Amino acid sequence: MAPRIARVALTALLVTCGGVAPLLAEEEDPENKKKPDPEPYLAVATRATPGTPEIDGRLDEAAWALAEPISDFVQRDPNEGEPASERTETRVLYDDGAIYVGVRAYDSDPGEIIGQLTRRDQYSPSDWIVVSIDSYYDRRTAFEFRVNPAGVERDMFRYNDTWQDVSWNAVWDVATTIDDEGWIAEFRIPLSQLRFSEAEEQVWGFNIERVIQRKNETVQWKPIPKDASGWVSEYGVLRGLTGIEPPRRLELQPYVVAQQAFAPAQRGNPFEDGTETWGTVGGDLRYGVTNSLTLNMTINPDFGQVEADPSVVNLSAFETFFSERRPFFLEGANIFRLPLNGGGGIEQLFYSRRIGRRPQGGADRRGGYADSPSNTTIIGAAKLSGKSANGWSVGVLNAVTSDEEATVIDSAGAVHHDVVEPLTNYGVARIQKDFREGQSAVGGMFTAVNRKLTDNLSFLRSAAYTGGIDARHRFGDGNWELSGQVLGSYILGSREAIEIAQNSSARYFQRPDADHLNFDAERTSLYGTSGAFSFGKIGGGHWRGSLNTQWVSPGFETNDIGFQRSADVIRNNAWIGYREFQPGKVFRRYNLNWNAWRSQTFGGERTSTGTNINGSFTLLNYWGGWAGINREFDYLNIRVLRGGPAVKGPGAWNWWAGFFSDSRKPVSVEASIWRWFDDERSHAGGIWTGLTWRPVANVRLTAGPRYNWNHDDWQYVATANALGADNYVLGVLDQKTIAMTTRLDWTFTPNLSLQLYAQPFISSGNYTAFREVVAPKADVYEDRFARLDEDRLTYEPSDDPDEPGTYHVDLNADGTNEFSFADPNFNFKQLRSTVVLRWEYLSGSTLFFVWSQSKTASAFTGDFRPGRNLRELFDASGDNIFSIKLNYYINP
Repeated sequence: MAPRIARVALTALLVTCGGVAPLLAEEEDPENKKKPDPEPYLAVATRATPGTPEIDGRLDEAAWALAEPISDFVQRDPNEGEPASERTETRVLYDDGAIYVGVRAYDSDPGEIIGQLTRRDQYSPSDWIVVSIDSYYDRRTAFEFRVNPAGVERDMFRYNDTWQDVSWNAVWDVATTIDDEGWIAEFRIPLSQLRFSEAEEQVWGFNIERVIQRKNETVQWKPIPKDASGWVSEYGVLRGLTGIEPPRRLELQPYVVAQQAFAPAQRGNPFEDGTETWGTVGGDLRYGVTNSLTLNMTINPDFGQVEADPSVVNLSAFETFFSERRPFFLEGANIFRLPLNGGGGIEQLFYSRRIGRRPQGGADRRGGYADSPSNTTIIGAAKLSGKSANGWSVGVLNAVTSDEEATVIDSAGAVHHDVVEPLTNYGVARIQKDFREGQSAVGGMFTAVNRKLTDNLSFLRSAAYTGGIDARHRFGDGNWELSGQVLGSYILGSREAIEIAQNSSARYFQRPDADHLNFDAERTSLYGTSGAFSFGKIGGGHWRGSLNTQWVSPGFETNDIGFQRSADVIRNNAWIGYREFQPGKVFRRYNLNWNAWRSQTFGGERTSTGTNINGSFTLLNYWGGWAGINREFDYLNIRVLRGGPAVKGPGAWNWWAGFFSDSRKPVSVEASIWRWFDDERSHAGGIWTGLTWRPVANVRLTAGPRYNWNHDDWQYVATANALGADNYVLGVLDQKTIAMTTRLDWTFTPNLSLQLYAQPFISSGNYTAFREVVAPKADVYEDRFARLDEDRLTYEPSDDPDEPGTYHVDLNADGTNEFSFADPNFNFKQLRSTVVLRWEYLSGSTLFFVWSQSKTASAFTGDFRPGRNLRELFDASGDNIFSIKLNYYINP
């Protein structure tokens, strides 16, 4: 059934491709010939004759001598507008299959050229040559290729003029050499890695940048002012590319993986015998449907080499956000990005980690044992994306995940199969039209989730849809921007599913004091709207600022395929900032900002009001820092009681500060501290440090220890219905957390590297002074709660060390307990580590050896003893997975 649905879904996607292909039909952009050349920043490419260059980093072929040189580079840093301190000369060649860029970076002291040897795509404080190509010539998007003197490659895709997608990877060649005149970088960039339309002569945006690390100097052929509102829109022009055609692109990358897992055996558990072996095959395909449309497909994707998520203890009512790490979903993710607030942040209309998520259902053990999958299998996924010469951008994504079953062996030895995740189809579509050379745009986005539910999974939504429109308009030489969006959502399901949605932490329709919310147990659907508008100054001069407003109606819901923490909110905020770009007597650069905001529910309840001042700076010696102070005023906390009435919260202060040292040095350090304290008894703080050590050019060690503490005077514990009313128990929480993230990068060659990641994590929480909520909105803080003293609260320890103790509550002190709750104390310890040996044995083809380890230990005690806790953690048994993955790049 699942493969058939997958075929139907992918067929539907291809039909969609046919529908959008005419929209992106190749036509010569009538404006392409009208755009004025920003003289004198005009570069000319020369056809490579006789013969194409050999990529060896020498530039000694005859063709290079015939190419027109590009020079006259200008500083962007440290002294904007000044001539470059070292001469740079660039030449551009092309043939029917590739564009070639040769850069001679002259240096008066070649022995001081810096080239750190790292794995591909990793930044290092090195000298760099950067080639940027806006082959769409839309002044909004560009492909960027970087190399340092050690031959380390980095590439990225620039979009929306100033945004970056560092996950974009291309297959290209470059070679470097160092001689007594400086160093040379020789690039070969296949035309198949670029996107452009048919034309007799191609006109592309183009720029060359050079970084001279020891001087902290950045020079550019086409200078981009520091106060400019754009980046790609500031490029120069490349002409001379005649007689080339966009290639029909077909790239395949099949893979095979084998894994061996070792875990502690559990006596009597037939699923946990200590070992497990498995293997799988799959692959990726990239096909140029048209010159402007590219189809990416993946079958049975493997993400075994992906770094583990960081450990966290979440005591809030909200879901924890984890960033996407899977290559298929990272590449090209920019086109599907639509934040709910219209700017940035983690709340998104599309959150790709919903695809392949952990199963949402549970197995009935029936007195025995169960084996449940840790993630949902992605049968297949496909993305169709592209941009036409006339300014249309299109993105379509479709993915099918299989139904997942947990295997159960009950107490009698009988085998059962419980469905824990349904067969699901995910769809996303995005379209946008640019105007005025990308200065204005109008677009839309639509998402859909459809599930084939079984009876035991009726608590899930059967379908969920979101969609809307967005627009932006820049004016005043691109320094001012007006933007906005309006979105809607619609979910369907059983009464149980919609009841869960109404009572979720995003909205709490069941709140007894929220007259504007209407809980309806008979509903089988829910809908809502969201919107955001912004007006601000984004470039030009020293001053920046914006006015912003956002709303999310109570019924708006996008968590089936997006990420949303809260609904029922109206937010307004403003900020203004001053930036100094030119070095002075003390500072190399600095900025200062002021912010103010206010939030309320649709019922007018004020949930946040505050203001802050913050800033950052860099000194002349390239040390720097940041600091800020924040004031929030008293408010109504509508979520602390998990669906109970709002509680009046006190105002609070918080401040933060930090510094960083010169990253060019073999040893660099970064550190920060923050403190928060409210007007009553709660307070929190944290310290973080980051140390980077490069003992030699090809080894990099980073360590980031951190320590956080939290004294919360009114942390939620439990809710119980007793004596005819809901009763809410809070406690005083003292939580302490330590962790250290360590990474080791050891690079043997630009194509062979070893990476190690490890994070020990310890967090403990001790609860005391339990209280019930009696007058949640009382003016006096103490009047809002009543302490549960010994006459009303008793503790019963547990005889089982794997189970918590129990508190019994006698509300009216009559000797009869009305309800109980489990001891909330915790001590959680976890160690996650990954070792990856990566060898790119051919361009685009890679062999991975991976060792992943996870150790977890916990106890129902609030004791925080780091030394003993670490020993317990390292002594604990762990899960170990050893993997070998081989993929092979095919470009027929």
